[in-house]
Amino acid sequence: MGTQSAPAVEKRRYPGRTYAVLGIVIALLGLLGYALQIYVLKLLVVPWYAPVLSLLGAGLLIYSLFSAQTVLRIVGVILFGLLAVGVCYFVLAFSRLPEYTGPVKEKKPFPVFKTVRADGTPFTQKDLRGGKDTVMVFFRGRW
Repeated sequence: MGTQSAPAVEKRRYPGRTYAVLGIVIALLGLLGYALQIYVLKLLVVPWYAPVLSLLGAGLLIYSLFSAQTVLRIVGVILFGLLAVGVCYFVLAFSRLPEYTGPVKEKKPFPVFKTVRADGTPFTQKDLRGGKDTVMVFFRGRW
């Protein structure tokens, strides 16, 4: 009876494929999450998760290149890398509020206005005069 050697371990056919697919899915989840946030949930908050997920997805695609350099993976790295840069630019460029250019200026008198309080009594800029500090808070929204 001869000794039999253990069967040779078959080399994986698509090394790194899991990382590539996971990278694509994670990057697309960021875009899907943003679309759901805006169109379904109607939340206007900065989507900080979108650039994080797109960068993570591009990173996983780059990591998959270390296992096997295929044309499809190289194209995927380029496309999802551009996507990640675009998402980062979008969030950084468009999530900032524009500089205030309204009528209220530092060290200038408050502009003339007339409004009503919650109880219906009138309120004007004359009500702000006096020796006490005053803070005006404006709530944007609907009741």
